[in-house]
Amino acid sequence: MRVMFDLKCIFALVVCLSLCSVTAAFGGGFALIEQGVRGLGNAYAGGAASADDASTIFIFFNPAGMTRLKGHEIVAGAHLIMPYLVFINEGSTYATGFPLTGGNGGEAGKTRVEPNFYYSRKVSDRLSVGVGVNAPFGLATKYEEGWVGRYHAIESDMMSITINPSVAYNVTDRLSVGGGFSAPYVKAKLSNAVDFGLIGNLADIPGLLPQRNDGFASVEGDS
Repeated sequence: MRVMFDLKCIFALVVCLSLCSVTAAFGGGFALIEQGVRGLGNAYAGGAASADDASTIFIFFNPAGMTRLKGHEIVAGAHLIMPYLVFINEGSTYATGFPLTGGNGGEAGKTRVEPNFYYSRKVSDRLSVGVGVNAPFGLATKYEEGWVGRYHAIESDMMSITINPSVAYNVTDRLSVGGGFSAPYVKAKLSNAVDFGLIGNLADIPGLLPQRNDGFASVEGDS
């Protein structure tokens, strides 16, 4: 009986420690996993170890895997992404408690084509080089201008293209090392409505009411 009690205590302690060590989980947001064609078949499970083709060049995977490839290898593909996003308002209110005006914004998803290209070359028995071009971040949403959530967002659009040169070296028959760097280009646009209902002439009573005088703000940039 004593042994069983001790085992239960140990088990409970392990469970408690495991729960305490759990960290917050965050959504992928604009991140895209569609970095190759072959990996989609198994949802990129084991992508860092498989090194089946030149897409292993991507530094999020395993550049050292290039030493397993022979000669020249080219992989190219494109993914058609068609998100379907619909908002349903179930009682959104203004800060004052009044209902927010506007519709649900329509279907906000925007269709995008995300390309990828990889080239690897075995320079010698031990040295391999390669370059990859892909879009690790992207996607866009666009709601109708007068929708109920217009003060948070109307159009959100981000496009990125990354050039990723890499090199790999076969140190021994059992060990390969590799590395590279990413040179990204990112372009983004964010827009939303601004409520100027509480700003104006005191004699213009309708203009002083919330949601009666909307402005528009938009930010665009690239890097």
